[in-house]
Amino acid sequence: MTKRKRQSKKKFSGKERLSDAKKWLAKYPQTNLLCAYSKRYGVNKTIADEELTTLGYYDELFIQHYEKEGIEWEYKVEPLSGDMVVVPKDTEEHELYEIHGLF
Repeated sequence: MTKRKRQSKKKFSGKERLSDAKKWLAKYPQTNLLCAYSKRYGVNKTIADEELTTLGYYDELFIQHYEKEGIEWEYKVEPLSGDMVVVPKDTEEHELYEIHGLF
């Protein structure tokens, strides 16, 4: 029985990494994005979180965090912008600003 070679981490600079990540994320099943991204590209979780947010995976990161913690979540409309945001279930409208400090 032959042993499978261990695949090395992808060594890319910032823009190259983001370009490669777009292709990889299109095919990757949406489970534990943060760990998989940081492991694949050899970056810490803070950088992985920033880059995934830049690539548009902000909601997916929140959903995975809530599910990991066992928190039920839902989408709510943020009244000022009309954007849909991911929040814990039964969150009051005024609490949206505390959770998502984006608005």
